[in-house]
Amino acid sequence: MYQITRFTTLDIDLFFNLDEYRIIEDFGYGDISGIGKVCGYQILFFYISDNVEALSIDEVIDNTFLCDKANQILDFLGFDFKIGQPFELTNQFNHNYRFKDHIYEEHMRYYYVFDNILITLGINLEGVLVSFEMVKDQCIINNRLETFKS
Repeated sequence: MYQITRFTTLDIDLFFNLDEYRIIEDFGYGDISGIGKVCGYQILFFYISDNVEALSIDEVIDNTFLCDKANQILDFLGFDFKIGQPFELTNQFNHNYRFKDHIYEEHMRYYYVFDNILITLGINLEGVLVSFEMVKDQCIINNRLETFKS
């Protein structure tokens, strides 16, 4: 299982050089304002007051460099699964998700909440992990989960 303390120390500079990402000073994530540090559009670190509050990884499978970086990030966080690899159910990530959606034709997203952290896994029709999101900010989590309740 992931190490929550690792998420609080997560920083884009651990994985990318300054010239490999851009900083967006006025960035909104889940209707919350903060700073986005983005590599392409596929890997996003969202900060509020210098604290990482969200990590989003999407559409990296076709880019070897970004897929490798995404998997380095997942490894740093203590996850056993990898983007681009078949996803196997575990004790933590099984059918006990809070919600699921199918907004993308090619994959389902499963929403889990552990220790007040929202983790979203995107798994395609072939069973391969294709996206990952981790959110610590409670307002963003509440906004996201409220969408499913209505």
